[in-house]
Amino acid sequence: MTSSILSTVGDALWTTGYFLWQSLWALLFGFMLSGAIQAFVSKEGMVNYMGDGSPRSIFYASAFGFASTSCSFGDIAATKTLFKKGAHIIPAVAFLIASTNFVIALTFLIWALLGWEFALAQAVGAPIMIVTAVILTHFLIPYDKAAEVRDRLVREEQPVVTDPVCKMRMNRENALAVEFKNEAVHFCSDQCKSLFEQNPDTHTTSWREKISSLNGWVEAANQTRRDVKMLGKPLLAGFFIAGFAATVIPDWAWAAFFGAGGEGFTEVLYSSAVGPLVSLVAFVGSMGNIPLAAVLWGSGFLFAGVIAYIYADLIVPQLIHIYRQIFGAKIGNRLTLILYISMATAGFTVYYLFATLDLIPEAAVADPGAGITVFGVDPIFIMNVLFILIGLGFVGLVLRGRKAAPGDQDVEDPVTGTELTVKNADYCTVYDESIYYFESDNSREQFLQSPESYL
Repeated sequence: MTSSILSTVGDALWTTGYFLWQSLWALLFGFMLSGAIQAFVSKEGMVNYMGDGSPRSIFYASAFGFASTSCSFGDIAATKTLFKKGAHIIPAVAFLIASTNFVIALTFLIWALLGWEFALAQAVGAPIMIVTAVILTHFLIPYDKAAEVRDRLVREEQPVVTDPVCKMRMNRENALAVEFKNEAVHFCSDQCKSLFEQNPDTHTTSWREKISSLNGWVEAANQTRRDVKMLGKPLLAGFFIAGFAATVIPDWAWAAFFGAGGEGFTEVLYSSAVGPLVSLVAFVGSMGNIPLAAVLWGSGFLFAGVIAYIYADLIVPQLIHIYRQIFGAKIGNRLTLILYISMATAGFTVYYLFATLDLIPEAAVADPGAGITVFGVDPIFIMNVLFILIGLGFVGLVLRGRKAAPGDQDVEDPVTGTELTVKNADYCTVYDESIYYFESDNSREQFLQSPESYL
């Protein structure tokens, strides 16, 4: 009995490792590319293109989402930020879907584990899902109710802000605010506010400057690190669930629960409707559901249901709870229903579109690179090694960035002579266009009474 259990666990872990190895290069490439795009594109700039419910705003929202993280948990936070800053509810929903289901990293992972047909189907189905969600949002979420939600989010905004000039942290209510690029920028003093207004570009950087600078790539590396940290647990959970599901659950069980075995209209409709519901049981968000999608496909689940399930990371129980927290119970529940209907519709539509074009793959889960070698070496091995090396370069950028972070710079209180770091200096002031940091408000007051005596 014990040996049988150990054998099953061993097989499951081996399958998990196989899934992970097959998709490692795709994950690394997707994460690093997504991190770079996020570092070079401003969310404040996005809001300028998402202020109404027009087709133009929806197009831009989808494009911005395409360049985003593919993390359902992180992207609901980004969606909340965009909505709070002024994005219309309709393009905000479009961004949420695109940033999770229409992204580069996801496409590469699907290609690695399921083949190019599924990667293409995911890319084709995402716009279908967006259009369906946009139509449903227009009819099911009143604009005035959405505006009320935005007002509440603004009132509940984070009370602690940072001065972009001197990096001082302060309570929002005590700060001086200036509107800049559709965002409120906060300052600790008139001096900092004046310095910023004289030349805002000194304290903000364009994407062209970022992409050509070392600091820009340090920021990209740090964004990649944050995405990996945010996605790590759900992603690994997805691989482990897939590995154990593929090993433990027999094919007849998949067929019994998910209606595999037929390809008539009823079976396709049922499969499209049931596919997203798997996420309510698996609890796997983000890209962690792709390994399980491979298991579903390998067990005979219909193409329509697998595609619908791939989009289902937006209705895992954790996210449904977050929707209700952000938008309130009524709008949160409606948003969940909108997403469910949209992903089921996308799976159903893509199935018949691909069936018409004869693009539905014949074989269930096969290694896309099986039998192919480059100078006798498995191409998966080559790609994994290549992107591991590039990933190590990003790790080096993260370490370099930590040493040069503004908040970690050592400064000295000009009054007491005490050494401290910028991030630990709660008080500062600007004098003669230079910034001075202090360990206490009393120290700063002494400096302001007679600055020359301390310089």
